[in-house]
Parts: sequence; structure tokens; C-alpha cells
Amino acid sequence: MMDSTYRDLATRTLSLLKQSGEYRIIILLVGAPGSGKSTIAQRVVDILNEQHSTLGKHHSEKHITGGDLLHSNDDLPKYDPSTPIDIEDDNYTPTIDHDTSSSRTIIRGRGGDDTAIKIESSCISSHNKDSTFAQVIPMDGFHLPRSILTQFKDSTTAILRRGSPFTFDSSLVVRLVSTLNDTLHVNAQGLEPLDTCTTDIPDIYIPSFDHAEHDPKQYGTKIHGSARVLIMEGLYLLLDDPVWGKIARCLEPSVEREEVDMAQVSRIKENNVGEIPVPNGKNHEFWKILIDDSKMLQRVGKRHVKAGIVKTLEEGEERVKVNDLPNGKRVYRESFRGDIDIVSIDDQKETN
Repeated sequence: MMDSTYRDLATRTLSLLKQSGEYRIIILLVGAPGSGKSTIAQRVVDILNEQHSTLGKHHSEKHITGGDLLHSNDDLPKYDPSTPIDIEDDNYTPTIDHDTSSSRTIIRGRGGDDTAIKIESSCISSHNKDSTFAQVIPMDGFHLPRSILTQFKDSTTAILRRGSPFTFDSSLVVRLVSTLNDTLHVNAQGLEPLDTCTTDIPDIYIPSFDHAEHDPKQYGTKIHGSARVLIMEGLYLLLDDPVWGKIARCLEPSVEREEVDMAQVSRIKENNVGEIPVPNGKNHEFWKILIDDSKMLQRVGKRHVKAGIVKTLEEGEERVKVNDLPNGKRVYRESFRGDIDIVSIDDQKETN
């Protein structure tokens, strides 16, 4: 069942790419803690990259021009290190810092350098060692650093509720998706879905999350300019919220909220992704992974023990009840509708 679901999702992704007519598409993959976002995203990406490697072609005579991303954020205020930041302002406007000598742009949010985004001009062949056809973009790196959370007025709650919407550099995630959206309107010039060519779409560097240090790692994830499929995964990418809600509306202005009927989840025994029609002319999709409360409690409780956050499974499950479970319920109650729903798949490697 697992393998067939991954294959169906990969097939759907390629169909979406073909019918979009664009060089690149993005998928927002959301679900409660423990639902398996990271696993599903990575498995689909692995299948796509394997298919690209064995079946795709590289057209050296073609070149894709992706626009001037280095200046697509010029509406932002210029970075001034002496300007104070309201670290508790979810709607904080990020700042921009151009380095014309190195063709580089840096965008900073409330997390400062730790969660900054770097846009770097490049022109790479998809068959260079540095190239990627499909890739996962995790949202985890945009956790506000603990050094920031300890400065909150109620720092105890901020630390305890870390992982809740207000503990992320949310407006910076919005800016990232807005920037990526600018790369989704680049005609594929007749390329087959698994084919590639050279491109001057810039590389974008975003923070990753260091699980050993429990903090963001600056520029730890590279979004390759060559990538044709981006799967961005995180809890709140579809949340209908004054700040987070800008993400979905950036890609699909008419999207509406739709509460998930969680009572139905435990009764669904298999995924039928292959039976859902693929839309024409869309360069994006929204996927939701569904998990019931009991499974979430068990999975995430074990994860907290393994990560060293707590010492016992009982402590881990108590932490889930205080933080992860309410966050998960909110995701399913207050998010925008998804194009497809995926029942959480049992896999020992699923942790997110």
C-alpha cells in the first residue's frame, strides 16, 4: 500500500507538471505532527529523481530564463542592523540586503541571520553534480531560534509551545513562497516532464533545522535553480490565518477554507490518489495528510523521547497533549482545502 501511494503521487506530480506547461511546479504538503509529511515528500521526490535519471533527457541547446529574482523583492525595506525588531510581531515585514558585487540578495525576518533567505544568481546544467530535478523544501528551518524565544514577554510559554504558529518566522515563509511563485511562470518551451535544460533561475538558500542543536542552521537547505518539482512540507502552509494565509492565496487567490471531518479518517483503509483527476493549467497543488489523534499521540510521543526532549514516553505524550495535538487539530480545523487528501501511511521512518 505504501509503495503504490508513493508511485501514484509521483505519477500525479508528473502529470501536473506536463499539463501546467511550465518549467517548474510546487506542491504544498501539510499535515499534523507525526502524519508523515517528511517521509511522503522524500519518497515521492526519490521516485521522480530516479525516473529523471533513467528516462529523462538533457537538452543542451535549450536555455530557460527565469526572470530577475535578485530584484523581485525590492518592495521590502532595506536592511539596517541598527533598526530594532519587534520579535513578537507575526506580521513583521522582512528586510532586504543586496550585494551587487556577488549577485546575491539576503532577506531577513525576525530570526535574523539564523533564518535568513539568500538568493544567489547561477546558471547550471541539470546534469551537473549540483543539479536536482525534484526536491523537498522543509519548513522546519524557519523555527525562531531559542535565543529569540527567550526574549518573548512570556518566554516560558513560547518555549513550551515551540512548534505553534507564532513560534515560526512566519512572514519570512510567506516571502519565500512569494519568491518561489515568481519562478512558476516560466514556460517549459516544449520540454517533456522528465527532461531538463540549462536555466538561470537563481539558487535559493533557506535555513534547515539542526535536530541535535534544536535550532535553525543558516542556509542549510539549497533550493536548486534547476529543480522542476518542489514539494514544500510543513504544518501551517495552508493555515487560514492573517499571516500564514497569505501563502495559499499567493498561489491560489480564490482558495477557501475547508474543515477536515476527522471522524472519517480512521475508517479510510486505503488511498485512491490515482483515481483523482489532475487539473489542467495549474502550476501548484495542495496536499493534506490525515492522521487520527491516537496515532499522532503515539508517534510524536516516541519522537520526543528519541530527540531527548523528554525522558519517558509518558512525558512525551503529555507534551503532545499540551502542544502538538492542539496544533494538529488546528491544522485540520482551520486550513484551506486541499486538492487531495492522503491517509497517513504507517512507516517506521515517519517522524514529521
